[in-house]
Amino acid sequence: MEALSVQAVGVHVDRVTQLQDSLDQQCQMLFSSLHYLHKKAGMVQVDQDIPVTNQNSGADSIDEFTARTREIANDICRQAKKVDALIESLPGVSVSEAEQEREFAALREENEQATRELREANKLAHALLKDISVTLRTIADNAGKK
Repeated sequence: MEALSVQAVGVHVDRVTQLQDSLDQQCQMLFSSLHYLHKKAGMVQVDQDIPVTNQNSGADSIDEFTARTREIANDICRQAKKVDALIESLPGVSVSEAEQEREFAALREENEQATRELREANKLAHALLKDISVTLRTIADNAGKK
């Protein structure tokens, strides 16, 4: 398996963030649906011996309540499918443990190479800074002699 590039790693992080956001949305949907069911459900007699004595004045009509609960259920199912799709798209879900280990080893090597390059660039930058400082000092010293 080809090693992941830095850009590909970013895509995976994006997927994790998308998954977290989708799960947050699903939790919010579930909370909102429970609130709706609690506030908008009409009182229904479920036992002949126990009459309904108090009506919910804010209840939706039976048709409206039924339509809305179906809509809520569909939205929750759609969100659950989105979460499942995001989980399936995460790296490693369909990859064997050995392939994951190779991928991590390649990423570790890529990271070590980037660290070496960064250290070399840092050394070069310090050397250039030293040269520039010496040059500026020489210019400043010579400018005072005129």
